[in-house]
Amino acid sequence: MKITTDNITKYTDLFADLYTAVDAKDADGVVRHVADDVTFKLGNFDQLTGRTIVKDANVAFFDTISGMHHTITGIWESGPMAFCEGLVRYTRKDLSEYEVPFATRLEIRSNEIKDYRIFVDISEL
Repeated sequence: MKITTDNITKYTDLFADLYTAVDAKDADGVVRHVADDVTFKLGNFDQLTGRTIVKDANVAFFDTISGMHHTITGIWESGPMAFCEGLVRYTRKDLSEYEVPFATRLEIRSNEIKDYRIFVDISEL
């Protein structure tokens, strides 16, 4: 995980910690930041609700790839909403790579992620 933006917000550390866990394929590290009743949506997959279900979905997704690396090029905030965008480079199981833009929107409630939306095209994985 790498952050290249100069725009620092109160959520920069959250994004850094969250995407460090994602790139490490650490589902426990990801869900450490989410509320018990979190809603989660990745790309075109169905929306999920609940910390345990989100953890299981992340474990399942992480098992489909060899690795990934996020570069965050922008971070913004508006009230309880935090946004980031950048590039993610996936390493497939055959070790070929796929790089694509992504954007994430988080709704924060009581210092936890209440709603977690990732906009990315993973159709080539």
